[in-house]
Amino acid sequence: MPSFDLAREALAFLERHRLDPSPAYQDLASRYVANPHSPLARDIDEHTDGGLRLTADAATMLIDRYCRDGPPEVTWRERNVAMQADELGSLAADAHDLTRTLGADIGAAGGRVPVDQDAIVARLAQAERELADLRGELARLRDAITGGAPRVAGHERDGLTAALDQAGGERLFREVALSGRSYVMILFGIDGLVGINARYGRSVGNNVLSAFAATLRESFPDEELIRWSGNEFIVVLRDVALTMARALAEEALDAFHARRLKLRGSGDVIGPLTASAGIVVGKGDETTASIEQARANLAAGAAAGGRDVYGTV
Repeated sequence: MPSFDLAREALAFLERHRLDPSPAYQDLASRYVANPHSPLARDIDEHTDGGLRLTADAATMLIDRYCRDGPPEVTWRERNVAMQADELGSLAADAHDLTRTLGADIGAAGGRVPVDQDAIVARLAQAERELADLRGELARLRDAITGGAPRVAGHERDGLTAALDQAGGERLFREVALSGRSYVMILFGIDGLVGINARYGRSVGNNVLSAFAATLRESFPDEELIRWSGNEFIVVLRDVALTMARALAEEALDAFHARRLKLRGSGDVIGPLTASAGIVVGKGDETTASIEQARANLAAGAAAGGRDVYGTV
């Protein structure tokens, strides 16, 4: 294939899967287009079976598996530093704009002009969420620049989603127990996954699970995601208020519902896709009891219609 056509096909691939045209993703797309029968191409086809979008997490995992030209840790570090260094400037600008807006709101509240106090409270709550997002982004960038390793399937990792498996989750729970601190546990599940498997096949169901795991990672960038069972994903939040944890969970459910996953070939939309969550506050070594309570909350919510966060009012 001529180089011009290869580049055009690669860009079309990135646009179709909504991936940034970064050097790493362009290299992945070019390899896929140039050799559609390679192990890389077969792996991509498996991830996108049924017309699903290749997520950023899946693309990064495939890059680490197939596109390294040098020592894995060096290649990953150099690529991510190059891709993400530009984000530092935009994050700093976001923080500056947020501070300036809050200053204007608070200044107005202290003046003689009538101020909507409810609006100020809502803005402060939004600011808290935005600052939490910024902290997550900065932590992710810091890991990239200092050489943090990517999350890939392997030891204590689920092969489908690269989330921690039960063994990895139990290790994390032991760390939580040793800390003796309180935490918020959220147990997520996809509504109607059995029906999705029955209608479209298990391979499509697996891709929906992968897309859901990617959505949860985007919503909780600072936390390890645990795949506790087939359709159970757990996030444990420490040093986060219950109201904030609930808001983050609700945003994750909304983000998943907003996804439009399509079947390959027909282009039909799968779904509608929704998920629910059970939430509970625990402390120390109560993780087993917390899981059971979160699961009970999730089951009660699913029976009530789903697509919401249930428990701990």
